[in-house]
Amino acid sequence: MRSSIRPGRLCATAAAVILCTSLVTACSSSTPQDASSGKAGVDVTDLTGARVHLDQTAQRVVTIPLPAASMLVAVDGTADHLVGMNSASMTAIENGFLGEAYPQLLDVPSDVAGTDFAPNMESIMRTDPDLVIQWGDEGSGVVDPLTQSGIPVAQITYGTQERIEAITALYGELLGKQDRARRIVDTMHERRAELERREPATTADGTQPSVLYLRGDKDAFNANGTNSYNHFTTELAGARDAAEKVNGSSVAVSPEQILAWDPDVILLGNFGQMTPEDLYNDLRFAELKAVQNRQVYKVPLGGYRWDPPSQESSLMWTWLAAVVRGESAPGLREMIADDYEFLYNKRPDDTQLDQILQTEANKDSANYADFGR
Repeated sequence: MRSSIRPGRLCATAAAVILCTSLVTACSSSTPQDASSGKAGVDVTDLTGARVHLDQTAQRVVTIPLPAASMLVAVDGTADHLVGMNSASMTAIENGFLGEAYPQLLDVPSDVAGTDFAPNMESIMRTDPDLVIQWGDEGSGVVDPLTQSGIPVAQITYGTQERIEAITALYGELLGKQDRARRIVDTMHERRAELERREPATTADGTQPSVLYLRGDKDAFNANGTNSYNHFTTELAGARDAAEKVNGSSVAVSPEQILAWDPDVILLGNFGQMTPEDLYNDLRFAELKAVQNRQVYKVPLGGYRWDPPSQESSLMWTWLAAVVRGESAPGLREMIADDYEFLYNKRPDDTQLDQILQTEANKDSANYADFGR
């Protein structure tokens, strides 16, 4: 039976237990007294090792990193404490499920930072925050204006499963929602263990299918290779990364390189406008296996984009494991609905599930007519 988010799960392996415990402990050392009412004093260590002190659990939070807004809401179980966000976070909210679950988020200021993550201090100060979430690996220039203003800053680093679990735990401490954070992480451990127990996917000729993750637009292709979260997701799902010789994320690639890789499956991310139809109709790619076999898919978009790591990553793993095996993922829609009811306090209906799974964009792709039912 497919698992939904619920408490009481352990790490998948002993190694995972050690790694998860060390990361979460490093990020969490609060001294809660009355977390539910917001009267707890909080002392934590963020992902850069810096100490963060709040006189009480966070009540007015500005998030500058792209994934932080939806993650904060999911861990918090409410949209009441988010008072500012990145414009790219707002785009995901406008186009995804979160704006329907919490319409008030559409009115939250989204001009708190530039595209380079430099804080817009005038906008931030207008929100009267008691905490700002900022990148911890974009240089001191994006952090110093915040710390110099006296606003507490929690810095995050990103890109791996271990870090997303540590971020989730950090938000739980800052918000006084440790139980919710733990439940999200435990569900990730359970689903990861389920996938690791499966045999790798195979194609008709007995080889492991290759997956290419592309972002951008049809005249500007970017691929994610090793040292990217998509590489981790692809291998966990039982497939091979077609761009495994590319080091990093969002690396520009040519049509000729895509043809040379000839992937079995192509995933189109949510940081661009490309659709499967664009590739199916592009004569340059007519000979690609993924095009001929109709295995080009737009990645789902729910409470946040499913391609980067987030609170919904375990749903992405489950989705991709079905896609690379040519399966229709029976029960996935119910899993999504169960998860969202916990994460966002709203259970999506069938129409919303179609939107989350990009059913319209993927309507001409293999095994998608009844996907997830």
